[in-house]
Amino acid sequence: MTTTRVLNSFLVFALTSITTLAQQISFKSEAEKTQIALGEALRVGFFVESNTNSYSIDQPMKYPTHKGLQVVGEERSQQVSYVNGKGVVEDGIILSFVAEKEGNYQIGAAKVVINGKTYTSKPINVIVKGSGSEVARNNFRTNTSQPVFLQSKVSKSNPYVNEQVGLSVKLYVKDLSYLNRKQNFRQGNLDGLSPKIVKSSPENIKQEIVGGKQYFSEEIARYYVFPQKAGKIEIDPFSVDVILPTTYGAEPVEIRSNAVTITARELPEEGKPKNFTGAVGQFKMNTSVDKKELSTNESVNYDVEIVGAGNFNAINLPVVKAPKNLEIFSPKKRDAYKTYDTGMKGKVAEETVLVPNEVGSYTISPVEFSYFDPVKEKYVTLKSDSINLKVSQGKAIANSLASNNEQDSTFTDMIDEMKNDVKEGRSGWLWLSGGVIALSALGLLWVKKKSNKSEKEFHDEEIKPLNAHHEVDKTLIKTETQKFTILEKPSINSNLLKEELEELKQKVYAVDEKDFYQLQEKVLCNVAMQKTKIDLANFSDEIIAQKLILSGIDESIVTQWKILLQNAQRAKYAFGGLNQDLEEVYQSTLKITEELMKE
Repeated sequence: MTTTRVLNSFLVFALTSITTLAQQISFKSEAEKTQIALGEALRVGFFVESNTNSYSIDQPMKYPTHKGLQVVGEERSQQVSYVNGKGVVEDGIILSFVAEKEGNYQIGAAKVVINGKTYTSKPINVIVKGSGSEVARNNFRTNTSQPVFLQSKVSKSNPYVNEQVGLSVKLYVKDLSYLNRKQNFRQGNLDGLSPKIVKSSPENIKQEIVGGKQYFSEEIARYYVFPQKAGKIEIDPFSVDVILPTTYGAEPVEIRSNAVTITARELPEEGKPKNFTGAVGQFKMNTSVDKKELSTNESVNYDVEIVGAGNFNAINLPVVKAPKNLEIFSPKKRDAYKTYDTGMKGKVAEETVLVPNEVGSYTISPVEFSYFDPVKEKYVTLKSDSINLKVSQGKAIANSLASNNEQDSTFTDMIDEMKNDVKEGRSGWLWLSGGVIALSALGLLWVKKKSNKSEKEFHDEEIKPLNAHHEVDKTLIKTETQKFTILEKPSINSNLLKEELEELKQKVYAVDEKDFYQLQEKVLCNVAMQKTKIDLANFSDEIIAQKLILSGIDESIVTQWKILLQNAQRAKYAFGGLNQDLEEVYQSTLKITEELMKE
C-alpha cells in the first residue's frame, strides 16, 4: 500500500461543484477505539459529510502523519441516511494501522479542499500495549479464516457526560446462510451508561470487505448510550449463538464480540450557565400563546417546546414567570421524542394556563434554556421573546353592566322630564300614569306573595329529602296550563359535599380516569348550584358564572371554576384521557370548592 494509492482513492469523491451556501459540509476522523493490543489492527475513518452529493474536491486528502504506525489496509465507505426526510451522505475511506511496538502514538490531522474551502480533521491519540494474545477478541478480526465473528463498535470513544454515543453490534459471516442460524443474543454490561435501544430496520444485510476478504454483515443490535459519569466506562462483550457445523454435527456455538471502552469527559465548568441542568445535544426553543387578546373570563395557553437531538432525559423546561394579576397554573408536560437509527430526536413541551384577574395589558417575560453543544464544545443559551397580552372586560359582565347603566340612564331621564312637566304646568297626565303605576305595583306584590306561598307549599309537601348517595329527586309540578315539567333540586348539605371531595381524593389513583372526572364534574356543579340557588333544570356554565360574580365571588375564582368544569366534561369524551396530573387537578378542585363554600 502506497501513499499515492490512498490519495488516489479519495479522488472518487469528486463530483460537480455547487454553491456552498446551500450545502452543509463537514470533514471528520473517527477511530473505533483509542487503545489497542500490540499486533492488533486499528481502523480509522476519514469522512466527508454533506446534505448533497454535488460538491467538488479541489485537492485530494492530505495524508495524516502516523509516525510509528504502519498502514496495512484501506476500505471505501459510503452511507446515506435520512433525517426529517432529508438525505445525509457520508463518504470516505477507512485506513487500518498496525503499531510497531508498545507506546503512545498520534494519527495527525488530515486535510481536504472542497469547493475552494480547506477542511481539517482532528488528530487521534492511540495507546498500544499488551501482547498479541488480545487480538483473538479485538474490535476488528484480522484472521479471515474465521467463518463468523461479532463486532462491537461505538461512534465516539471520548464523549462528554450525557452526550449521545452510537453503539452498534454486527455479525459478520462468510456464508450468508449463517445469518439465519443465530439465536439467543445476549447484551453486554452497560453500567455507567443510560441506554436507548433502536429497532433496526429488518433489511440491514450488507456486503463488506474485511482484511481483503468478502463478508456478509448484519447489524443485530444498535443502541444510543449516554455516559452518566466521567472516566473510563467498560462495555463488556456481547454474545450470540450461531449453529455451525462441527465434528459431531451442527450445534450452537457462542460467538463473543470485543470489549469496548469509553472514556467520558466532564462537562467544562468555564462558561457553564446557572440554569444549565445537564442537557447535551443540539436544540432550539419555541414559545407561543394561543391568543394575545382575551377577556377576564378567559384563559390563555402559553407553550414552551425544546426541539432537536440529544439527551432529552436531562432536559428541564424553563419556568414561566407571570406578572402580577395574571394567575399561573401548574404546567402540563408532553414528550414527543424517539430513538431513531440516527439518534434520539424529537421535542419536549409544556403548556401553562394563565388566567388574568383584571383588565389591562400584561407582558410575559422571556424564558431561557441552556444546553451544551458537543460539536461546538461550548454552552449555548436560548432566550425567547417577550409576549404581550391585552385583556378586556368579559362579555357577560360587560353586557350586564351596560344594561344596568342603560336602565339607570333611562330612569334618570324620565325623572328629569317629569320635573320639567311639573314646572311648566303639564302635570295632568301624571295622575293617570301614577294610577297605572300604583295598580301595577299592587299586582306585582300580589303575584310575588302568591309565588312565595306556592314555593313554600312545594318545599313543605312535595320535595323528599336526598338520600345518602346524593341522588336528585325529580318532582312533577303541575302548571296552570295542565302541563307537567321536571325540576331537579341540588343538594345543600355541605357535609355530603365534603364526603364527595374525600371520595374524589381516593379516585386520584383510580384505574379509569373517567371515574375521577365524572365525580369532579358532579362536585363542581353541586357547589355552584348551592351558591347561586339555581336548579339543574336551569343550569348553564355562563349563567352560573354570571350569578357567581354578581354574588361577590372574585372573577379569577369563577374563571378557574369554569376551566375545571369544562376539562372534566371534556375528559368524558377524550380518547386516552387528558394526560393531567390528577393530584394537581384534585388540589385545584378542593381550593375552588372551599372558596365557593365560604359564606
